[in-house]
Amino acid sequence: MGMSGTDGETLRVDGLESEDEGPAADRLTPLYKRLPHGPHGMGREAVARHQRARIFGGMVESVYQRGYAATSVAHVIALAGVSRRAFYEQFSNKEECFLTTYDALVASARKRVLRAWMSERGWANRLYAALGAFLTEISHDPRPAYLVLVEASGIGARGRERTQVTATAFERIVATGFSLSPDRIALPPLAPRAIVGGVRLVVGRRLRDRRERELAGLTDELLDWIGSYRSSSVARLRTLGSTSPPPLPTRKAKFLERKDKRSLLMDALVQLSLDEGYMNISDADIARHAGATAESFHREFTVKDDCLLAVVDEFAAEALDAVWSATLDCDTWPEAVQAGVRALVGFCAAHPGLVKLSFVDVFDSGNGVAERLNGLMDGFLKVMTRGVPDPQRAPAVAGEAILGAVWAILASYAPHDRLRYLPCLVDHLTYLILAPYIGPRAAVEAIEDAHSSSRQLPVS
Repeated sequence: MGMSGTDGETLRVDGLESEDEGPAADRLTPLYKRLPHGPHGMGREAVARHQRARIFGGMVESVYQRGYAATSVAHVIALAGVSRRAFYEQFSNKEECFLTTYDALVASARKRVLRAWMSERGWANRLYAALGAFLTEISHDPRPAYLVLVEASGIGARGRERTQVTATAFERIVATGFSLSPDRIALPPLAPRAIVGGVRLVVGRRLRDRRERELAGLTDELLDWIGSYRSSSVARLRTLGSTSPPPLPTRKAKFLERKDKRSLLMDALVQLSLDEGYMNISDADIARHAGATAESFHREFTVKDDCLLAVVDEFAAEALDAVWSATLDCDTWPEAVQAGVRALVGFCAAHPGLVKLSFVDVFDSGNGVAERLNGLMDGFLKVMTRGVPDPQRAPAVAGEAILGAVWAILASYAPHDRLRYLPCLVDHLTYLILAPYIGPRAAVEAIEDAHSSSRQLPVS
């Protein structure tokens, strides 16, 4: 599906204010030539498919230029060169069009990856070709990937569902691909999810920063990072779910126990979100639950999204403090990593409501979320890599990819009352952080040493 105009036209997207302003929409140059009026040799179904493909192209281009929130139906149809009637004959609204476009782009990406895999002989060559095709395609044309990897997670519940389904599908591809390796060395149980999460973060950050040209040169580094998890030694790690989760009673975060007005409002948001769902509450509901007026709420926060982001910031600060405190007295970096991971998952398990807000509901707050979350994740990485040795594998992207890996796993446990199982993941999460830096065998040995010493650091 081409994204450029058929006659090399330059897109002009500035100045369009509303989807109801026809003259402004006319200032957008269509990406495609309209079908000629009168006989053109195409049946009705063929015309509909042609229009649908053009609408997909218009959605991709508009989202890349303006973002989903600022995209309107008028933008899409102006770029697609179709009528409003043609649009509504195929889609009920902008969101449905976006999600259908998303599905088409993901299906196309999967086909390209599998085609690249099948085009080569030998397992290692196939692996290189598949990842290389994925990264090179994005580096050459970032617009489709920008819609899928950057914008989709911020459009609400349906967008999150799509990203979860997509992640699961690619996790299966990764697991299947590595199961075919000649040496039969399998990946650890969490590794497929970690790999997809790590690659997603590496790619997503470069798309947001318009640094997509870097991606074509990252195939070797990412394969080195992925390869660091393959080792027969992994079988010695505790099997996931082999132990019962320890009792970790939920407790209120310290910042919610303060009695100032701002904390009372944040506490009200947390409680109402748990009871009614974040999308179902209003600024007035939060104020009323906190025993405050709407005016006093708006003196602290412009809208409820600002209140949510403040909650996430405070929660992240407490979590980072717990991780930092747990690592201070450790003698070695591997020991500090395990202590820090144990503190992080323990803290998350003890605050399920805040984890849901931070990993799920925060994406409903719109603009600024990606930048905010990037800052939070970088803070965790800074704590966990204090005193880290030079990585043995993928030195340039190891930290970034590991961050995406850990984030993806924690996020997958945030909904559906699964957080109590997080403490059972400590060994495997620790392995994901250690292996690229000290090697898989040494990582497993460090984890075993920690168990044999029976040193149990308290969960903060």
